[in-house]
Amino acid sequence: MDAETAIRLAVKSGKTVFGANRTLHLLRTGSPRVIVLAANAPSEVTTEIDKLSSVNKVPIHKFRSNSWDLGQICGRPHMVAAMAVLEPGDADITALTGAGKK
Repeated sequence: MDAETAIRLAVKSGKTVFGANRTLHLLRTGSPRVIVLAANAPSEVTTEIDKLSSVNKVPIHKFRSNSWDLGQICGRPHMVAAMAVLEPGDADITALTGAGKK
């Protein structure tokens, strides 16, 4: 399963949160399973998410395209710079975390 399919399935069948501020809040208070970060996310957001995710040991998937494309994949009519996957649902989360790749 590729990353785009995993993101679509996680949004459709799991529990996800959209937006940099909400993702940062979850990293501070909870523990999401994985973070998806758009390639053009603001550098201050990227830096803060990198710091918090390393402290909380939450994997980050660096999405290869921009936030408009990530929003479209998520079925949103706007940009999505960052999102948190709380429950993957039917999605194969290893496609996002890199686990199982050699």
